[in-house]
Amino acid sequence: MKEILNANALQYSFTHRLNPNAEAMEALLRTWIETDYNWLPDKMKFKYGKTGMGHCGGCIFPHASMAQLTAVCRFFIWAFTVDDIHELSDPAEIDRIRNISLDALRYGRFTSDEEIFNSLPKMREELLSMTSPQWMDRFCDSLDRYFDGLKEEVFYRVPQIFPDFETFVKIRMKAVNVYSMIHLCEAITGTTLPDHVVKHPVIDRLEQLSCSIQAWSNDYFSAHLEKGNDVMNLVLIIENERGCSLGEAYLEALAIHDADADEFVSLMNQLPDFGIWNKAVSLYVENLQLMIAGNLYWTLNLTERYKKGGHPSEDLAKAKEMAA
Repeated sequence: MKEILNANALQYSFTHRLNPNAEAMEALLRTWIETDYNWLPDKMKFKYGKTGMGHCGGCIFPHASMAQLTAVCRFFIWAFTVDDIHELSDPAEIDRIRNISLDALRYGRFTSDEEIFNSLPKMREELLSMTSPQWMDRFCDSLDRYFDGLKEEVFYRVPQIFPDFETFVKIRMKAVNVYSMIHLCEAITGTTLPDHVVKHPVIDRLEQLSCSIQAWSNDYFSAHLEKGNDVMNLVLIIENERGCSLGEAYLEALAIHDADADEFVSLMNQLPDFGIWNKAVSLYVENLQLMIAGNLYWTLNLTERYKKGGHPSEDLAKAKEMAA
């Protein structure tokens, strides 16, 4: 596998930066694992300690203040937990989690005392303190999209059936949950952009590419772990659909990733004139590129999640089998 997977193959013409609050955030997040998330299985907590979610926030949002980074990472650990626990859940259960979560975050209606929802009141308070209700609606829309993708993935993941390429891409863009991070890139600028700006075709396309680039990066580094266990991965989809070798599939996935990265840079360098919103848009787009570069740096240097035994899904699957 080492001969096939080239860890240095993914590169960007822009670089990452590190948030000076990242170490403090990582330390704080480890306390959350032992307090707010102490109900998780011990193996899952151990692996979360090796995931580096605080460092992830610091890499992806280098311009965030400590208060902003705290809000971001409170969301991160909750989102990781929901995804890891429910990636193979029955669609009805996913809808139940969705409805309770969005009632809490969108409307401030906290209707469940289940432990997985305990952090939502504080999360909502922290996010609204740095943004606006208009932004929160967009953020919740992105979570709604994520839950749609999570449900759609189950149809293929549980029976281990490969979807066709086009269907895979549509589902993956929702289920990867990058759009929530894209909205956080806007939030830390301190400015809520108006609808006519965020819905502009160029901005919309930059957001799409920010999502796909990170999805393809994650798939590239996790394919060797997911082969034989999952179907919702760009490399594995290419290998199955085209009947090629795994090595050829890696090269084709890399080409798709690189084409998206090139388009992102091209659009980034010729932004439209948004008048009084130009400065805010520039900061937002800068945050998008820092997020992309930071995600790659974190993946390569600061997490065990994409290394053998680093993802909690196998432990959760065994725990569910034992419970059944």
